Amino acid sequence: MKKIIPLLLLLFACTTLVFAEGDEYEDDQDIDNDDPALEIDESDDIYRPNGNGDQYIKIALMGEFPLNFDDKLKTGGAAEIGYHRFLNSFVALGFDVSFGYNPTIGSNMFTYVPMVLTTTVQPYIGPFEFPLTFGIGAALESYLNRNYFPGLILKGQGGAFYRVTESWSFGVESEFMYMPQWYSKHSDWNDYGLFLSAGLVARYHF
Repeated sequence: MKKIIPLLLLLFACTTLVFAEGDEYEDDQDIDNDDPALEIDESDDIYRPNGNGDQYIKIALMGEFPLNFDDKLKTGGAAEIGYHRFLNSFVALGFDVSFGYNPTIGSNMFTYVPMVLTTTVQPYIGPFEFPLTFGIGAALESYLNRNYFPGLILKGQGGAFYRVTESWSFGVESEFMYMPQWYSKHSDWNDYGLFLSAGLVARYHF
């Protein structure tokens, strides 16, 4: 009996050491699981309305207001269609084609067809999107029997849109446009046009 009691005490001590080592091992595992390298990046779960490869087609109807022709040109209008593709969540490249007109004081018509390559930066807040666009391109300009092509065109746009569904957004957009005309043989014909437009825009996203 005296021999059994020390053996039981020794067995109890060994068992205690085994469980203590097991608890220490589990604690080490918990520490390893807290390693930042093993954490899931929750930022990947943040919803963004646009991403790399997303595209949209825009259709716009605008009023066209001449800024530097005094009373020679009257308020006109323009229609625009464009295609744009996102490089990431905020930046898109695209191409816009529009047709614009302004009546003259002689009841004639000044018309122009700008074709513009664009870069758009689009921040957003929830379903609201705010594209800022810069474009450069060429325009076909016509007045009476005089055509001018290619005419340089520079434009800047700013807008505000509401993303109604995943596929559609609607909003307003304003545009400033610079269109110079330079003639090598008739320098007295040289001129430039400044125009401001504002209108309604629909965009189809896919």
